[in-house]
Amino acid sequence: MTDKPKFMMQTYIRCTQDALWDALTNPDVFQHYDFLQQTAKRDDDKVTYMMPDGSVTLYARDLEVTPKTKLVTTFEPTWEPDAPPSKITYEIAVEGDFCCLTILHEDLNNDPSDGTGDGWVRSLAGLKTWLETGEPAHFGGAYLMEGM
Repeated sequence: MTDKPKFMMQTYIRCTQDALWDALTNPDVFQHYDFLQQTAKRDDDKVTYMMPDGSVTLYARDLEVTPKTKLVTTFEPTWEPDAPPSKITYEIAVEGDFCCLTILHEDLNNDPSDGTGDGWVRSLAGLKTWLETGEPAHFGGAYLMEGM
């Protein structure tokens, strides 16, 4: 039995724990930092992500929620409709004026070098920029559309 690929990334963001938790869980905030200018809509434990034209790109379902410290969700991309969901774990640790955010994306259906890693780098750069400056961080719209 072989393990499925996984991807881990960690960054430090100068923000409060509440602000980071809100950015990760409030679908109305997502649009401010998503590099593709996507929006999100929550229905109970399911979040639907959409491009500006309304096309759905991704579904995520909450699997485990420990407020302000840990969130585990599924990752169900619409561009791979037959693939089983992968799993994302977000962990927040407060370190003074900063929050350390660790992302673990497990059970990937492809090698992280096939775009997953780059997508996470862009996503976390947008999140960090928005939380630290209050400026929206939208870039790289053509990036993902080529792979969808």
